[in-house]
Amino acid sequence: MADVAYENRCLNVNVVCEHSYDFNAAMSRLRQYFTDHLLIVLEGNELEIVAGISEYARRVRQLRVEEGYRILTGASPDESFSELSLKPDQYILIEPTPDISAARRWIVANRIRKEDTSVRDKILKFLLENVGQVVTTEELSYLAGNKKEFARRVRELRTEEGYAVATKITGRPDLKVGQYILLSADRIAPPHDRHIDIATQKAVYLRDNNACRACGWTIVKYTLADPRILEMHHLKEHVERGENTVQNLIVLCSRCHDKVHAKTLDISHITNG
Repeated sequence: MADVAYENRCLNVNVVCEHSYDFNAAMSRLRQYFTDHLLIVLEGNELEIVAGISEYARRVRQLRVEEGYRILTGASPDESFSELSLKPDQYILIEPTPDISAARRWIVANRIRKEDTSVRDKILKFLLENVGQVVTTEELSYLAGNKKEFARRVRELRTEEGYAVATKITGRPDLKVGQYILLSADRIAPPHDRHIDIATQKAVYLRDNNACRACGWTIVKYTLADPRILEMHHLKEHVERGENTVQNLIVLCSRCHDKVHAKTLDISHITNG
């Protein structure tokens, strides 16, 4: 049955290309073809025929990234649709209308990408222009010139510069892997240098259930009136050569963290022993 359905679609491709689609642009043909086959897995070779060019995958990516169409592909799996087992050259349009906010973010990213500044500065500017909105790995990678260092730069903004950047493994388990949210345009904590590697951070947040060990605060309680974030605290202080290890680190909210360093909150009873 699957083979018959695929052969019928191939016939449809030929009819479409001969009669109904705009020959002036591969994007137009692909856009129309996807919307005509909503929630149907499409093969790369049929999309190549529809597009009329070998670079059909690039045009599909433009539909997805630049215009905001929710097109899934095996080349970029989405954990929200883990039941779909797509090959790298298979695609499916999930929603008929584009996400206008995603398209706007791409325009912003494209503008910032051209600026003569560091990758970290570009990422910070992009996050500041999208405060409170989910941004994606794909957007940040593009912004950074497709350099893999973008994840490290985002981590630096949170752990060293004090910006409230939340991710799935740092206090927002409701987010998907590869999603980020800047919760506030203002620094929540003063800049500092800790250089705690991501594997250690992930293990500590997981062990402490993404909650403050002192008061139990979690990111779901975040409000503009009480703008905390979750942070790493050294049981043996960093200035006393406390190590960046899972055993020496706990999760504290920024309010409790400030109290600890101001000597107004005693957490001596908290250990990882």
